[in-house]
Amino acid sequence: MNSFIEVIGIKEENCINCHQCIAVCPVKICSDGSGDVVKFHNHLCIGCGRCIEACIKSHGGNVEKSARFPIDDADDFLNDLDSSEVIALVAPSAQANFNLKKLISALKLLGVKAVYDVSLGAEISIYSYHEAIESGKAKLPLIAQPCPAIVKYIELNHPALIPYLAPVGSPVHNIAVYAKTLHPQAKLAFISPCLAKKGEFHDSQSVEYNVIFQSLTRILAEKDINIDLLEESDFDNYISAGIATNFSTPGGLKESYLFHYPETLPSSISKIEGSLVFEKYLKDLETAIKEGQADLPLIIDILACEKGCNIGAGCINQGRSITQIERAVNRRMEISSSEAEKTKELKEFLGKITQDLDFSYIFYQDLSANSDIIIPSELQLQQVYKRMYKEEAKDFRNCLACGYNSCLQMAVAVFNGLNKAENCHLYQEKELLREQEILNNMVDELATLNSKLEEEMAERKQQEQLLVQNSKLAAMGEMIGMIAHQWRQPLSSISTLAGNLKIYLDLDMYEKKQFLSLLEEINHHAQYLSSTINDFRHFFKPDNPEDTVYLNVVIDNTLGIIGKSLEYKNVQLNINTSFSQPILTYPNELMQVFLNILKNASDAFVDNETSYPRIQINGYEKNNYQIVEIIDNAGGIPERILNKIFDPYFSTKGPGIGTGLGLYMSKTIVEEHCEGELIARNTQEGACFTLKFPLR
Repeated sequence: MNSFIEVIGIKEENCINCHQCIAVCPVKICSDGSGDVVKFHNHLCIGCGRCIEACIKSHGGNVEKSARFPIDDADDFLNDLDSSEVIALVAPSAQANFNLKKLISALKLLGVKAVYDVSLGAEISIYSYHEAIESGKAKLPLIAQPCPAIVKYIELNHPALIPYLAPVGSPVHNIAVYAKTLHPQAKLAFISPCLAKKGEFHDSQSVEYNVIFQSLTRILAEKDINIDLLEESDFDNYISAGIATNFSTPGGLKESYLFHYPETLPSSISKIEGSLVFEKYLKDLETAIKEGQADLPLIIDILACEKGCNIGAGCINQGRSITQIERAVNRRMEISSSEAEKTKELKEFLGKITQDLDFSYIFYQDLSANSDIIIPSELQLQQVYKRMYKEEAKDFRNCLACGYNSCLQMAVAVFNGLNKAENCHLYQEKELLREQEILNNMVDELATLNSKLEEEMAERKQQEQLLVQNSKLAAMGEMIGMIAHQWRQPLSSISTLAGNLKIYLDLDMYEKKQFLSLLEEINHHAQYLSSTINDFRHFFKPDNPEDTVYLNVVIDNTLGIIGKSLEYKNVQLNINTSFSQPILTYPNELMQVFLNILKNASDAFVDNETSYPRIQINGYEKNNYQIVEIIDNAGGIPERILNKIFDPYFSTKGPGIGTGLGLYMSKTIVEEHCEGELIARNTQEGACFTLKFPLR
């Protein structure tokens, strides 16, 4: 495999894998898009430089962020200026990028010993083409070869066309041959718009340095040389170029040839440039030659760049319009070709120099072996297409989104490991549709699950409400005992007062004022009994209205039910509450919570035979919460069951005594219904239940 000189470098860390480099590349297979970054096969690159421009555009015009960059000989050129005789050969397109005469002065200020015009080399090419055609040394059609990217592409992909490449060197090769006779010890530097020239020089060894305009601009800036401030200078060649100063413009070769040889039919010279060269023209040309078609041209004026060398990959005139660029070159051409006497002198010079010097070019080589691309069989293609999700005719869109010119070209790249099916636009589209379908199915499943969950939540809520009510009913027997405690004293008082009234009547000791006082006392006790009945009836109601209440009122209502029971058990009850505002809650359910905790404490006093039973109820506000603490001195909760007391159906009271629902329902009420928190812990003397309710 022939090694190519490197003209394009890659910073893989900057690659965003956009494949724009593949899209603009005429070769395609010199880039490997199968990984996370696009890698580069230098031995297949023709050096056109299109990928660099595309990469810069993909990074918003930021050159520093670009993953691809040009490689020339600028550093070697600069290093050798002080130690060697260096001669500069300036491309015709310099006129479209610099003030040409001031550029000559700048080069000499850098240390260049002499500066020659490559346009004169173009004149040599035109003259030599004509001589080769007239003498029969050129195989027709003659393919002009000023563009090294075209030459390299033919060597790689159309080796059958190699014999038709001009047997004469490019303009820079020709001027280099001439300059070497004047400066045999000098090193030659081409001031260039083209990256691919570096490869040409590597093959022919005619020029030592390829220095692109961009690099020269950088060098001048580093040396603090401002071209605009310099005097103008002329080239060192004593014969000036004529019409061939327009050689860098598309069709410049054709125009120059017809100028010098007007007897030539314009239709016998084809002009072609840009993407069409690679996509169609060369393929059609090879077929036409093979078939011996009669309408073949005499000369093919062919360039790789759309606008010729005037806007090559190494140029600096991207900010100028096409009109400005071509006008600068055309104006120089008009001046250079306007004097008949100078044209005559030029022809005499060309006649003599082509006799004295050898401008032939023999360095073409068949590089088709460099391409190790394997063309897949039809079966193998179908397998690749299947991976790309191309299953029917409409899937073969040839949309170019992958960077290749057709689905077939992309499939060949995938087969050869130069790309992957995932980079096909259709693949991505179908993957998105499949993912969307999966997501839609997931949404439907989630909707179904959500509906079931809502049903289960509703059922659970209903079950919880039933549990709340059942826990109330389960405690009804205990409540009846509490009612008996509550009613014992007032009923006894009513009985005593009624007996007294009867005695007063029997003894005829009736006194109205005293009689009314006793009746009023009886009525007071009856009202207390009625209030107690309302408290118990309200507690056992199945509905559960939300209301805005003060927590201390709920505590008082709870003690209205259980207070006497605690009092008869000699439980000392200390209450210390301070709430500044009411809260929105479920007071009926909270009464059940407080009753459950107080009743458990009351039972614990009996079970543990507490000598001086005591319950402390604290109520206060802290950090946007209202907090109630119920603290007893009944000995506490065994540590082994402390984390289980809120589990449903967990009871320490034995079968038939406890339901195991009291604390479970209390936690459910506080945390799920009231959005609060209920926790239990042990103190030194007993247990502490803390209830926290957010202020909303």
